[in-house]
Amino acid sequence: MTPRVSLVVVSFRSAAECADAVESFRAEAARAGAAAEVVIVDHSESAEEETRLRRIAPDRLLVRANRGYAAGVNAGVAASSAPTLLVGNPDIGFRPGSVAALLRALDSGWAVVGPQFALAGFLFPPADVQTPLEEVRRWRASRSRAAWARHFRRELARWRRVWDAAGPVSVPTLSGALLAMRRDVFERVGLWDEAYFLYFEETDWLRRLGAAGLRAAVVPGAVVAHRWARAADPAEFAGVFEASRRRYLSRNFGVRGRLAAALPRGAEGVELPPLPAPAPTVAAGDVLWLLSPSPLGFPAAGLRCGGPPPADSVSEFLAQHGRPQRLSLRAVDPGTGRILGAWRCEPEGR
Repeated sequence: MTPRVSLVVVSFRSAAECADAVESFRAEAARAGAAAEVVIVDHSESAEEETRLRRIAPDRLLVRANRGYAAGVNAGVAASSAPTLLVGNPDIGFRPGSVAALLRALDSGWAVVGPQFALAGFLFPPADVQTPLEEVRRWRASRSRAAWARHFRRELARWRRVWDAAGPVSVPTLSGALLAMRRDVFERVGLWDEAYFLYFEETDWLRRLGAAGLRAAVVPGAVVAHRWARAADPAEFAGVFEASRRRYLSRNFGVRGRLAAALPRGAEGVELPPLPAPAPTVAAGDVLWLLSPSPLGFPAAGLRCGGPPPADSVSEFLAQHGRPQRLSLRAVDPGTGRILGAWRCEPEGR
């Protein structure tokens, strides 16, 4: 029997990104021998955007007032028909074999799986763990060199566990940029909480999934491009992110969560030198280059190579990224985790 898969995409003024997501999904579903259905939920509240999305020819286009990402997901899933669901952002692109790898992982017993996100040769890290303890660790890392080193080594080991894996890796949470699941799992765990307008809605839902005894995994063999920040500008939605973070921690962890949510965030006192031109050579034959949107280096995308910094890849990353973004670049000894060098990288014209 031919498997059937529905892709549900929630779009907010993202028709250009949707086109690539839909086209690459249909190609990869066909490669996997699956019948594809595409449902786009349009929150743009724009007639022009609706016209652009109709040109993509989704199987269903739901035009709705913008009540948030979770509300869009719930509506899109209700309008879809396949027993297997892929729920995601518009700023993604399916690489060869990605849909097939996700379906195989579901067939092997995982309840929900996510891909390995990548951009310009860099592998994104697994999603940050969201608990009061991890909030305290991140806060301490911004204020103590010793705490930073401990947190960095711990995080690097967590990232490498996924990056170096040959098969699915069990994780406590996943990125909501793309999730794959069976419809019965979605129905068992329940609707996404629509009180979250944006951010942490998938984290909340995945926590409920774990509480139900179901397992989630990252599938390293399912590589999906993620042009992070094209669908939503992090700076524009910083207040929404903070409100969602506080709500998630408070609702799920009580007093500990409220105390952790009250901790200040940021990277006070961290300033890295600019990456010079020509880029310096690091005296190591095997180097793991880490690129991060934070000067602290959490989270970080990884690219392993030797010699000088991957300047071309960094430039490509900055060009494909959705917004002008200052990034931090670190050279790391992959065996010991020792920092060999650290710089900041900025888009041209800044």
